[in-house]
Amino acid sequence: MNGTAYGFLTAAAPGPDALTRALAEAFAVPQARVDVAPDGTVDGRNWDTALVTCEYEVLRAGDLRGMVQVYATPAVTAPPAPEEVAAALARESGTSVLVEWGTVPWVRKVFLPQGWTTYAAIEDLDIAQDQPWFRVYATQTGLAAFPEAEVEGLPATVHGVPAHTPLADALGEHRDLLHPWEALISRMAAGWPPARWYGADLYRADLEARDRLEAALPTLPDAVRTALTTLDARFHELTIDDAGEELGADPSVTPWYRHRRPAVLPWRVLLPADPEAADWLWKWVEEGAEGKPGGVDLSSLDLSGADLSGADLSSSLLCAVDLTRTRLHGTDFHRSNLQSADLTGADATGACFVRADLDGAVLRGTTLDGADLTRADLYGADARGATLRGACLLGATLIDTDLRGADLTGARLGETSFRVTLDDTTRVTGLTGTLTGPTTLTTPAGTPHPLTGPALEHWLRTRGSNARVVPPRHHRQAGDP
Repeated sequence: MNGTAYGFLTAAAPGPDALTRALAEAFAVPQARVDVAPDGTVDGRNWDTALVTCEYEVLRAGDLRGMVQVYATPAVTAPPAPEEVAAALARESGTSVLVEWGTVPWVRKVFLPQGWTTYAAIEDLDIAQDQPWFRVYATQTGLAAFPEAEVEGLPATVHGVPAHTPLADALGEHRDLLHPWEALISRMAAGWPPARWYGADLYRADLEARDRLEAALPTLPDAVRTALTTLDARFHELTIDDAGEELGADPSVTPWYRHRRPAVLPWRVLLPADPEAADWLWKWVEEGAEGKPGGVDLSSLDLSGADLSGADLSSSLLCAVDLTRTRLHGTDFHRSNLQSADLTGADATGACFVRADLDGAVLRGTTLDGADLTRADLYGADARGATLRGACLLGATLIDTDLRGADLTGARLGETSFRVTLDDTTRVTGLTGTLTGPTTLTTPAGTPHPLTGPALEHWLRTRGSNARVVPPRHHRQAGDP
C-alpha cells in the first residue's frame, strides 16, 4: 500500500517550525510524528517513527521562495486533500501557498493566511540551472505578495471546472456542436464558478459557437433540434434583452441571442479574495442587474485587490473601506463618502471623485492620473507618493493633506484650498490655476517651513508651475460641516 505525496510552492521561504505545526494539524498527528528537514538532508531524520515527512527548499530568487514536498505514510489512513494541507500551511507560515488545481499546469490555487483563496498563473523561467525560478505573472485578485503580477480574469480557471452538459453528452457524434452552448448556460445557472467571473471575450466565443450551430441546424437530426430548443429557452430565462448594447450587436442584422446578455454581468468586476467582501460586492452587482437605483454601502469591507474599473459607485458609502492595490480605472465615486478609506497602491486613473469625501483617506502611492477631483474634500488625507498627473482639482479642499513625494505634473487647480505639506520631491511641473495657501515645506532634515503668498508662488514657479496664489474665501477648519 502506497502513501500520499503532496507538493506546494510558497511566496516566502518556509520555516521548519511552522511546517511542523501545520502538518501536525492537517494530518491530525502529534508534532513528534512529523519529520521536517531541508531538501537533501539525511542525517538526523526521524524515518522510523514519522507518520508524515517533509522536505523543503528555499529558493534564492523569483516570486516564489519555497518548495515543499510532503509525504504521508500508509499509516495515515485518512490523508487530507491537498487544499486542506495548503490552507494549514498558509495559516501557520503566514504566507501564500500555491497548490496545483485543475488540468492546466500553469494555474495554481492560492491559499492566503487569512483563510481566503484566489488563483494565479505561474511560469518557470528556467533562469537558474541549479534551482527553479518561478514568476507569478497574473492573479485573479491583487496580492501584496506578488506586486508585479497582472490582475486579470483567468479563463483557464473557468475551464478547470467541468460544466454540466447532459443534453450535449447524450448526442454522440453531435456532442461537440452543442457542448459550448450548453456549457455557457450551465455556468450561467451555477453563478459562474469558480470565482463568479466570466470574460466578455469568452461569452462572445460562445455566441460564435451558437452561430455555427445555427448554420448547421438544417442538416442536424431532430434530437439536436429538440435539445437546442430546450437550451435556448433556458438561455432566454437567464438573460435580458439589451438590444445588443453591451456587446455591440446590431439587432437589424444579427440573430436574437446576440441581443441578449447575462442578467448579472460576470465581467463587470473581479471580486476580492475576502469572501465576505466578495459576497457583498456580488450582491451589489446583482442589484444593478435588477435596475435598483442609488449607491451601495461597502463600508469597512476588505476590497483589496479587486478590479472595479468602470463601476458606478456614485453616492456610495465606502467609509474605512480597504481598497489597497485595487484597480479603479474610470470608476465613478461622484458624491461618495470615502472617509478614512485606504487606497494605498490603488490605480484610479481617470476615476471620478467629484464632490467625494476623502477626508482622512490614505492615498499613499495611489495613481490618480487624469482623475476628476472637482470639489472633492481631502482634509487630513495622506497622499505621500501619489500621482495626480493631469488631475482636475478645481475647487477641491486640500487641508492638512500630505503631498510629500506626490506628482502633480499638469494638474489643474481653481481656487483650490491648498494648505498642504510639500517637500523637495513633490513635482509640480505644469501645475496650473489658482490656489490658496499657506503650505508647509518640509526640509530634508524634517523641519517644517511655512510658505505663503509670494514665497509660495516663487517656490512653485522655480519648479515649473505657473499656478497663482490667491486670498482664500473661506478656510475650512476641523469640525466644519
